[in-house]
Amino acid sequence: MAVDLGTKIVTTHIGVVPKDTSDQRYSVMLSACRELGKYASDKGITFAIETGPETATELACFLNDLDQSGIGVNFDPANLVMVTGDDPVRAVETLKRYIVHTHAKDGVKLAPSNAEDVYKSFAEGGINGIDTCNLFKEVALGEGQVNWNGYINALKNIGYTGYLTIERETGSNPIVDIKKAVDFLAKRIK
Repeated sequence: MAVDLGTKIVTTHIGVVPKDTSDQRYSVMLSACRELGKYASDKGITFAIETGPETATELACFLNDLDQSGIGVNFDPANLVMVTGDDPVRAVETLKRYIVHTHAKDGVKLAPSNAEDVYKSFAEGGINGIDTCNLFKEVALGEGQVNWNGYINALKNIGYTGYLTIERETGSNPIVDIKKAVDFLAKRIK
């Protein structure tokens, strides 16, 4: 369908990549992503894994083990901040060879969290015993813990020229927040 629509990148979360590479789920995820990557490559598109449940270093190790064309990264700086506490500026350098799409989203980490619990709650469509509002909060662009000047400069430094897609999933008035985000980014991107 992506090919028929002229879309060159398909993005999604794949779940939490286990830290332990001997975990059976790790090999299952490698196998599935190799198959997806080959299919995507054969169709001339990229299947982009969204950042979030693991640090950039952990995701880079997975992608290096994967060693498959057709797989890339949809870089979401807020997900890194909110769930793993990773630094998006440094993460750009770590994942530079894989970044094919980016999000412009901001957030705040309020407390330590377990990525397995967080992403399981999202996958099941509810919080089921985990109150993510106590762990992290998505906020309007520029109001969170993402260093936007550093992030945009890091993207420029690696030669990224693709989209910076505004994503606003929460808030009382996402339309107003998106308009503010456009203005916020316009002042920083020349």
